[in-house]
Amino acid sequence: MPQLDLMTSLAIETFAHAIQAVFLIGFASLLMYYHRYYRRDYLSYWSFACFAFGPSELIRAFLAGSAMVAPESALNWSGGLQGIALTFQYLAICFIALGASCAAFNSKPQKYWQYIAYAVSLIGGVISYFWLEPTISSVGSTPNAGFMRFLVTGLALIAIGFFMWRSLGAGIGPKLVSGGFLSIGIKNFLVLAGMFSLSANAIDWVLSFQALLTVIIIAVVIVGVIIWLLESERNTAVRAIQRAEYLHTHDALTGVSNRDQLVSKIPLFIEYCRSNNRHLTMMLIGVSRFKVVNENIGIRGGDQVLKEIARRLQNFTKQPLTVSRISGDVFAIAFDHLKNRSLIQDLATELQEALTLPIDIGEKTVNIAVGIGISRYPQHGSRSEVLLNKATIGLTQAKQSHQPTITFYERGMDEMYSYLVDMEPVLRKAMQENEFTLYLQPQFDFDHQQLCGFEALIRWQHPERGLLSPAEFLPYIEQLGLSTDLDDWVLNQAAAILSSWQQKFGVCWPIAVNLSAPQFQHFQLIEKMQRLQEDYGISPEWLELEITENVAMSDLHNGMSVIQRLREMGFGISIDDFGTGHSSLAYLRSLPINKIKIDRSFISELQQNNNDATILKAMIRLSHGLGKRVIAEGIETEEQQDMLQKLGCDMMQGYFYSPPMRLQFAEQFIERQIQSNKKPLPPGEFATAF
Repeated sequence: MPQLDLMTSLAIETFAHAIQAVFLIGFASLLMYYHRYYRRDYLSYWSFACFAFGPSELIRAFLAGSAMVAPESALNWSGGLQGIALTFQYLAICFIALGASCAAFNSKPQKYWQYIAYAVSLIGGVISYFWLEPTISSVGSTPNAGFMRFLVTGLALIAIGFFMWRSLGAGIGPKLVSGGFLSIGIKNFLVLAGMFSLSANAIDWVLSFQALLTVIIIAVVIVGVIIWLLESERNTAVRAIQRAEYLHTHDALTGVSNRDQLVSKIPLFIEYCRSNNRHLTMMLIGVSRFKVVNENIGIRGGDQVLKEIARRLQNFTKQPLTVSRISGDVFAIAFDHLKNRSLIQDLATELQEALTLPIDIGEKTVNIAVGIGISRYPQHGSRSEVLLNKATIGLTQAKQSHQPTITFYERGMDEMYSYLVDMEPVLRKAMQENEFTLYLQPQFDFDHQQLCGFEALIRWQHPERGLLSPAEFLPYIEQLGLSTDLDDWVLNQAAAILSSWQQKFGVCWPIAVNLSAPQFQHFQLIEKMQRLQEDYGISPEWLELEITENVAMSDLHNGMSVIQRLREMGFGISIDDFGTGHSSLAYLRSLPINKIKIDRSFISELQQNNNDATILKAMIRLSHGLGKRVIAEGIETEEQQDMLQKLGCDMMQGYFYSPPMRLQFAEQFIERQIQSNKKPLPPGEFATAF
């Protein structure tokens, strides 16, 4: 091996450390950029580590360069500077360890760990200051000069690399990063071994070029981080698509099959029963007076009750063929092993007893009553909808009594539905005499920290039964085909409110109205909205129309044409219950809308389910990328609000802010806004693309 003179070794060392410093500072800037974009906390820690390692290498480059120019004077302060360099190096190692912990456990370390890192680095630097002897350079010096530098770093990086290798899964990116840390640690131990075993000339060569090897390994780590982030984004997108596909066939709240999935399964069950001479029993289970449960323990508590019912059905001793949730508080199950009516009655009684056991929701105990309606194949029909309709008739009969019962469908029960015929004039009279009323629930903008609008929610002030929720009359409205008439009434009421606000306050806050499917599938809606503008003198941006995701997809061609025309007229269009329909991600880009309302089923488990947070983040980022604002509904806690704000949600509504309120209270709310010098946000604030 050729001899390496002192000046040449110093020049090589200066160059290597300078290149490494520039590389590390550049890497730190890249990591900080990625942290702002991807919001991964471990990226910020590793960025801080590079910002600490960079000055450490700059100091070593300065010492080596100074030794070439004035060797004797450099000896006077080289020990102190090397102590400072080691302090920065220890700090960088601590930040690497914090970042590795954050990546492995998917949570940010407590604040006090950072203070411990600062203390450890400072103490290590002080010890190193007294340990190191002043030397011109590490090249050709005694082993003591580089001992602390290579030993501590080597031990720490091997431990961190091994920990990450075991903890971060099988992705290529994490393996490259952890492998890079292991390689630098092993390299340091090889350098230490060489310092005590090789000749002086060989040591000079090793110490001169080991920094260049470190640069190469850091480049591998950079590539690993980039691959890691790309893998993470790809996995997030895949999970989002899988979630959307899952929600197409499953209930978002309980996880059991939905109505569409049940309807598609029943023909298979019937064919199996026909081939094997078996009977199919369809049971519909409905919770009696579920509205009271929601009022007593809140909507979130009611959701927990529904989830517990689904769990009990899935774990029932006589395993059903399928468990489905087909509407708000109605579940469906099927059995294929029962022919005798008395056995079916006994099984239904056992099921009813299992479901009515007390349910613990937090500190409260909830007791529910359930009715069961039963239809059978082949006695009552051989088609999915027929069997479901017959079971629904049985369930309606079962829930009419004070104590819900078990009711088999019987011929002639269809006459019960003549009740609908009697209900039609009652409902029409209620619309004509303004027995219906609009409640308004405030919506809030995060960026501006103020009220940005209301959602109109309908109630029926029944002359005898008092205030009724939509669940108690909307099903009849839909079955009678009165949805369009009710929508017209709601639109006129909302327009009248906006007109009165303009006269009373001189300004208007937008009102969002949820419309039914038939409205968006006919161009008559465009004419209705034009008449509303002319009759009430309102601006189109004051009235926002909401359409559920499933409605938007049910007649995509006509629906998009109507929505596009309304958007051109200036009306705001939003998708309600986003994430629960089918083909959400595939068709979102095609819909001419400006706002998306995330279904509250995603919000309710946000704190307990990391997957929901991941899906929400992907949905919000996708919506923003397409220039659409995002509003979350069903906010009930401050923790939910804070998490959604961090995820980038634009607007929120829910009981945490305010329940739906009567018009007079909404106007008092507006008056307080005006007194606080807060005015409606300009229309551009709602339509601007991100």
